[in-house]
Amino acid sequence: MRINFETPGRPQSLAARIVAAVLATLAFGAAMMFSVLVFAFLALAALVFGGYFWWKTRALRRAMREQMRGQGFEEASDGDTPGRDARSANVIEGEAVRVDEDRLRLK
Repeated sequence: MRINFETPGRPQSLAARIVAAVLATLAFGAAMMFSVLVFAFLALAALVFGGYFWWKTRALRRAMREQMRGQGFEEASDGDTPGRDARSANVIEGEAVRVDEDRLRLK
């Protein structure tokens, strides 16, 4: 089997190669401009969606903040982490394990 990799006809002239290079450069530039527009549109859409989500959840955030205050949490002075007031400072943490007694019962 023989594969012919030669182009049919005469080899391209210098002018044809220059035109081909210019067209390839223009096509690459157009593709880059299109991709910048797509990324700008996606960034704008994400910003609009984020703003809409933030605006729609503001009442929920306010209600959660009020509920936390009602349960004894108070906002920390630095704003980073919530603090607790003195009456609920004693918290005992533990772990519980449920044992299925029906399995352990002798029959």
